[in-house]
Amino acid sequence: MVLKQIRDDYDAYVDAAFKVVPERPLRDHLQARAERAAAIVFDGAWPAVALFRLKRWLRERKLYALGWICDVISRTFWRVFIGHNVEAGPGLIIAHGHVVIDGKCKLGRDVQISPFVTIGLSNSARIGFSPYGPTIGNNVYIGTGAKVLGPVTVGDNVRIGANAVVIDDVPPDTTVVGAPARVVGPNPWTAGELAAFAPKKRRRRTQNNGASSTV
Repeated sequence: MVLKQIRDDYDAYVDAAFKVVPERPLRDHLQARAERAAAIVFDGAWPAVALFRLKRWLRERKLYALGWICDVISRTFWRVFIGHNVEAGPGLIIAHGHVVIDGKCKLGRDVQISPFVTIGLSNSARIGFSPYGPTIGNNVYIGTGAKVLGPVTVGDNVRIGANAVVIDDVPPDTTVVGAPARVVGPNPWTAGELAAFAPKKRRRRTQNNGASSTV
């Protein structure tokens, strides 16, 4: 199970990669695949996502010390902290690290998170302290430096702009910007362009997962 989750996440990074892999000749194909894999492992934060999956698997088996080691490695090398109460669907992408996700959060499938994003708890005067963090839908993009705080719900197919601060629910198929975040229009990616050009791996993963948004 955990290996499948890690592979689904890796496939999402492959889908998002800019590297073109020619089918032939074989030498060029293998070289391009190797360069793409190196970029995903060493330039992106896929290892931090894999460590998060492994940590959850270890904690389910009460191997808490080993899970803690996964946390330390993730924070040290990729500056990514994902709390043990976080649930995330397949295809999670964290672009380049410097991300905090904490509290009882739920992320749907194919969520893309840019650097310097915080998803977690709020201790505002309006709602007080709550252990519950955001519930984020499927196919959500969160821009650089954005904050999604408190027990809010972000719908499917939402774009959150850079440095936005989300403290209220966000309806599906919208784009939000600002602090506090406000809806400025529809998400143009829901007009069919993304579905038309979605790579085969992502379409297959979405079909296999059906209506399920979390694991």
